[in-house]
Amino acid sequence: MSTKWVLLPVPEEDYAELKQIVEHRQHQRGEVSHPSLEELRRDELVVDTIKRAAFGKHKVWPVSALERLAKESTLTTQRFARAMDLCAQTPGKVFSTEDMSARLGISVNEWRDACRKLGVHLEKHYPEVPLVEHGRWAGKPMGPLMAISGRHLKKRDQLYVGITAEQAERWNSLR
Repeated sequence: MSTKWVLLPVPEEDYAELKQIVEHRQHQRGEVSHPSLEELRRDELVVDTIKRAAFGKHKVWPVSALERLAKESTLTTQRFARAMDLCAQTPGKVFSTEDMSARLGISVNEWRDACRKLGVHLEKHYPEVPLVEHGRWAGKPMGPLMAISGRHLKKRDQLYVGITAEQAERWNSLR
């Protein structure tokens, strides 16, 4: 069996203990206790870490807000509800702007328009949703889907969206 490595940022004070645990388990498996230099250079490790961090920062919406989103009739919220349905089938997976528009049967511009308009809609009608804590959008309502730029994923520069497992579970229970 060959070990598949992932990057995991850990607090410095826990590093030595966690390193020992990994080394012990790898020894039990008969595997090397650390990845090779080639494995460490792979973009997939970095991208996986960035993606996990982005999903980890995304806060789950209250059920009441998800219920309202599911029932709303504006074009923007209907598109997002359909996007939530799609993403909730595979939590943790990200979908590009092009992929999302194709799967929803709308143009790329229609999907981008929904993404742009959602923020204003949330500010007016969803005071109970979590707020973005850091960066350019700090203090603004957090969307129901995790969003990340393709630049961070070393992909084409589009918006990529996905849903956390907990958000998907709540959403699926409403649908």
